[in-house]
Parts: sequence; C-alpha cells; structure tokens
Amino acid sequence: MKKWGCEKCDGLGYRTVPQLTRRRATHVLEICDCVSALCQVCPGDGVNPYLYLDTVAGKIRPCDCKEPRDRFSRVQDLFNQSNVPTKYRYQRLKDFNLQPQYPNPTKAPELDGAKRQANIALTAAFDRARLFIEAQKKVLTAPQSVNPTDLKGLFFIGPPGTGKSLLAAMILNELILTTNLSCRYVKISRDFFQMLRATFSNDSGSYGKTDSVFNDIARQDVLVIDDFGIQSDSEWEQRQLYDLIDARYESDLPTIVTSNIDLEAVKNLFKGRIYSRFTEMLHTVEFFQVRDYRKDIHSLH
Repeated sequence: MKKWGCEKCDGLGYRTVPQLTRRRATHVLEICDCVSALCQVCPGDGVNPYLYLDTVAGKIRPCDCKEPRDRFSRVQDLFNQSNVPTKYRYQRLKDFNLQPQYPNPTKAPELDGAKRQANIALTAAFDRARLFIEAQKKVLTAPQSVNPTDLKGLFFIGPPGTGKSLLAAMILNELILTTNLSCRYVKISRDFFQMLRATFSNDSGSYGKTDSVFNDIARQDVLVIDDFGIQSDSEWEQRQLYDLIDARYESDLPTIVTSNIDLEAVKNLFKGRIYSRFTEMLHTVEFFQVRDYRKDIHSLH
C-alpha cells in the first residue's frame, strides 16, 4: 500500500500550481506535500537516488519517497521533450475557462445570446477533449472497456484566439501527468518544416537525418499539429504534411490538429487526400461560435 497521494495531487505525488512571473501567469510542476512529508520520517535524506542502508538487515532499501520522486523525474523529462509552449505547459483541463468574460455585461445585454453560443461551443470542445483523455487512459488499463469512437483524434477548427491551441496543449499535459505517454506539440511551419529543412543543411547537427527527424515526430504516442493550414502551397510541404498524417493513420496513433482555416479549404489540400484521412481519424470540433461572440464584444467597445 502506497504511503503517498492526496486530494491536492489527485494521488499522483506531484501537482501543478499557478506561478506569477513578470510577463504572465504560468504554472509549475512540483512534488506534493504528501511526498515531502515522507522525507521527514523515512531514513533517507531526500536526495537522489532516494535509498538508505537498513542497518538491521544489512541491505540497501528504497525510501518511501523514491517511487513518486522517480515518477516526478520521468514526467519532467516527458515535458521537456514535449515542446508544449511554456505559456500552456502544466495547465490542467480543469483550468479551461468555459465561461469567457466580456467587459461591462450590464451595458451589453444583447451579447447574452452570443455568450450562450460561445459557452455551448466551448463546452462541446471540452467534453470531446475529456472523452479523448479518458479513452487514452483506458487503453492502458482496461482496453476492452474503451469506446472506439472516443479513440479518434481531434480536429479543432476555428478563428485565432478561441482556445484551440490551449485546449490541445492541456490534453497533452493531462496525458503526460497521468499516463507517461510520449507526447509532442509541433507547429507546422516553425517546428515541423524547419526541422526537416535543417536536415538538408551542412551546418546542421541533423544533416542527413531526415528520416530520423520525421520518424521521431511521427511515432509519438500522441501528437498535436498546431496551425495546420498556414503551410505554403508548395508540393514539398503538402507532401511532407500528408506523409505525416498518413504515418499517424497507418500506425493508428492519436493525433490532434488545430487550424484557423475553414473545412472547404482543408478539402482542397493535396487533392483532397489529407481531408480524406482527417474524416477517418479525427473528430471535427468547431470553435466558430466563439469567434462570433468575441467579434460582437469588439464591435461594442
């Protein structure tokens, strides 16, 4: 029976807490008090590798805090490899705001209908994200109980500033914290294409390693592809993007895609082949009602 785990950390032994910096409010990951308390009573010194000498038995034994601290270290490594943006990192699904605020509500009662529509859109996205996370957890513990529909990936589509990227990052955060799955967050242009192009440069440390770089991204347990649709119309970029989507599809690996373009534009990419894959592997979740809500707010102020 484990001696650590409490409500503060949801039994994980570590928790995320808000932190205010000069630039923005962020979150940090820290060992929970329920684990720190063990270090005060166990024979160890709270220092890695968290072992102590049992003088009675003449054996080296693990401290009670070793398991949660080792898990904490593993989670930190997964986050460092994930590429989740610092401003989103460690934020939990429970932090997602389903009730976006608008200024001076008493002066803008006409926004009530738009606000309700925005709330409906955000709630639908939140529920789909929650089902996705629960399904990924069940695959590891009780695969026979998983609804296959919930295993499909997600396609968050809508205008900028509506919470798509944040919600996608929160999903990765939840999975890293609770499942130890390998997760990666990549922006199409800044991360994916630039990393591939770097393999063609003699000055790059990844020169000649195109397949290795591509596979490292394509084989992640869960992948977020952010800002899909901002790529150019070049044959090379569309081919690389299709190959990435197709690799995920063929390996049956869950993928989350965010995009600011509309569905009609997606349908025309790479002669419709990318959209064909999307319909088979992703649930489409629209954020357009959130756009209408924010647009109305702006027009009144």
